[in-house]
Formats: sequence, C-alpha cells, structure tokens
Amino acid sequence: MFLIRSDMHILRTGGKYAREQKRLYEVKAVVFALTGIILLILPISHVWILSLIFLGCGLYYFKRRRDWHKGILGEKMVVEALTPLDNSYVLINDVVLPERTDNIDHILVGPNGAFAIETKSYRWHYLNRFPIRQAIRNAASLRYFLKEKIQLDMFIPAILVSTDPNATTSQRSSTVNVITLRNLCDFIKDQRKQSQLDIEVKKNLINEILRVSDTTGQKEVTAKKWLLKYIGLLAVGLIVYLFYVFSGGNPYSKWVIVTEVVDGDTVHVGRGWRKTTVQLLCVDTPETVHPDKPVEFMGPEASEFTKKTLKGKKVHLEFKPLNRMDKYGRLLAYVYLSDGSLFNAELIKRGYARVTAPSYFRCYDEFRNYEQEAMAAGRGIWTTKIKSIQLPSEKIEKIIGNRKSKVYHLPGQARYEVEEENQVYFDSEEEAIRAGYRKAKR
Repeated sequence: MFLIRSDMHILRTGGKYAREQKRLYEVKAVVFALTGIILLILPISHVWILSLIFLGCGLYYFKRRRDWHKGILGEKMVVEALTPLDNSYVLINDVVLPERTDNIDHILVGPNGAFAIETKSYRWHYLNRFPIRQAIRNAASLRYFLKEKIQLDMFIPAILVSTDPNATTSQRSSTVNVITLRNLCDFIKDQRKQSQLDIEVKKNLINEILRVSDTTGQKEVTAKKWLLKYIGLLAVGLIVYLFYVFSGGNPYSKWVIVTEVVDGDTVHVGRGWRKTTVQLLCVDTPETVHPDKPVEFMGPEASEFTKKTLKGKKVHLEFKPLNRMDKYGRLLAYVYLSDGSLFNAELIKRGYARVTAPSYFRCYDEFRNYEQEAMAAGRGIWTTKIKSIQLPSEKIEKIIGNRKSKVYHLPGQARYEVEEENQVYFDSEEEAIRAGYRKAKR
C-alpha cells in the first residue's frame, strides 16, 4: 500500500528499528539503575563499589536512549526533506538486508538509480569515523544484494545526512557524500545526469527489497530477550557470590572462616580454591616457621593458643585504611571473635606477642598498656625464669643453654661451662629447640 506525501511514494514508514533500540536502552537504563540502588542499600561491605558501576551503566544507557530518540526525529526530518521529489521516486524506510543485524535508514529508488541514505542527528568529531564507515557499509550491502538477487550491478551512492548543519565541516570522505537536509533533494536530482534506471528494472528492484525486508524482519536484540538474558546472568552471578561468601572465601565479607593457623600471628581464611593469608595487625609473636630463624621462646605456645582459639572459627576482619597488604602479599587485619573481643589484644595480654604498632595507630595506647601489664606479671615471653636454678648435683649430664646467646651445649662439648647468671637447663634437645635455642657448633 502506497502512502502519498506530496508527489513521492513512501512504501514504508520508518523508525521501527530506532524505536526498538530506544525501548531496549530504556529497559537497560532502568534495570541497571535499580540494580545499583538495591546494591547500595544492601548491608554488605564493599558492595557499594559494584553499585556505583551499575549506576554508571544506567546513566550511560539513559544517554544512549536519548540518542536513539533524537535518531527517530532525525529520520522523520529526512523523510520530510525528500517529499519535494516527484512521483518517479520511491522511498523505502528502515530496511534490514540479509546478513545484516542493523538497518539502512532509507533506500531511495528513482529514475537515476538507487541511494543508500544514513541519517545522523548528532555532530560527530572528525576522529570518529563510525558514521562514514556505516554509510559505506550500507551502500556496499545494497549493491551486493541487487547483484545477487536481480543480477543488477550498479553504483550505489553512499549518502550521509546530518540534521546538524555544521556536521559537514567536521568530517570529509571521498567515498561518502555528507549532505545537509537543505541540500539533499538538490543532490538527488543532480544524479540524473550520472545514470538512468529502466522502469521495469526499477520495479523489480523495489519488489525485491520489499520482499526480503518483509521476510527478514528486525534482527536486533529486543528488550524482552535482553531482559531475560540479564536476569539469567544476574541469577548465576548471585549464586556464585553467595557460594563465595558462605564458603568463607571472601576476606572482605562480614565473617570469614579460619581454616589454618601458620603460627601465632599468621592464619589462612577461606576454603578450597579461595584462600587468603592474614597477618595479625600490630602484633608480633615468636617465630616458629621462619626459614632463616630458629624456633623462638614461647613460639610454639603462641601458635598453639592461636590454633585453639581461631581454627575453624568464624571471625571478622577489620583493615586499616591504607596499606592493607604487607610486602609478602598478606592481608593486615584486626581479627575479632564472635563475642566481639579483639584477638590481637588477647595475644598481647597473655604475653604471647609484642606490640609493633606505630604510635599514630588508634590501637597503640591500648596495646601498650596490655603489654606493660603482661611484662609486670611476667607472662609468656616476659617470663623472668624459664627453669628454676637447680643444685650442682642435679646439673650433671644436663643440657645447658646460654640465656644471653641463645645457644645450648651438650655434655662434653667445649664451652660447656656457662656463667651461672646465664644458665638455663633442658632435659632434651627438643625442649631447647622449642624454647628458641640452637646447638653449639663445638
């Protein structure tokens, strides 16, 4: 059915593709914005970062929706600009050719040939060559289609029409005619001198375009299909996230599970493929697993206390604002137990750790007071007597340790005699090593 506007025949009203795209971006904008708002109000730590990303995407899609709305108005303006042409011209709007997922805004067929017209309702920068490439692709696709379907090999002018009168000065191309609305009809009429199209060929050309375009339909992703895909992906992402959180694998979640204790001040949190090493912040326990240091005094006791208290338990990690990781890639954190107590402080109170916090840390004064109390009470590493001094008759065949040098001597070794104020006695080498002593070389 022909719609007559002035003298030119219009076989199909345009804008369907643009309207579908506009609707699609409306759905995207709303969905992403709502997702961002929901994530923002959820009581989950650090999820606000993801919320900002979703909100940003929502704003971007809203802008794209506005661009497509301007595109609809621009296509209408092009149709109005072409109406002065006589009835020898036929305009087909919004055509999707085979092997194409996007549309050709307008195909104009007249006695002087066929024209592929691309409409742009915005001013593009000279570095943005997308409009130029799109116009060239439209003309090439139409020419290839006519050659395949009706064996007509003819030149198709690539026309890029801008509703912005200043756009012609922004981008030039030897293969694309960048034209304003005011000059469009004059350009079309001037092509009459270039070529002539037989009436019968013209009729076959129009019928083939209509037939293929009607059966092909719009190939873009509709809003409904996109929404279903989004819901599916969101559901999968939610399942993965919940598994991640409840498996104890997220060190930034509210609660994590301590799966392994390395030594007194170092633990592993997480399960399976997701494990994170956490170094207790502001405390230092005696070494037990250092590759270059012997087992230090009270190191095994500190490790045992940490293991007994934390292993398999849910704890809450709190980080300082900056430098969340040390040079070894370990997270630096305060570890809170389920009852709200701070485990870092417990280590200091029991004499299992020294305070390493700089004076500007918020916990410095509190931790130093605990340390002073442990020192005054002689707890843990602050013990003044490891073993009571024994009678000379009992010293025979004992392992003697030097409290000052942290070296122990076996009976019969040189320098077996140690100054009495520095003497420490052990029943076995194992006991001496556990206390942080090393064997004398001779």
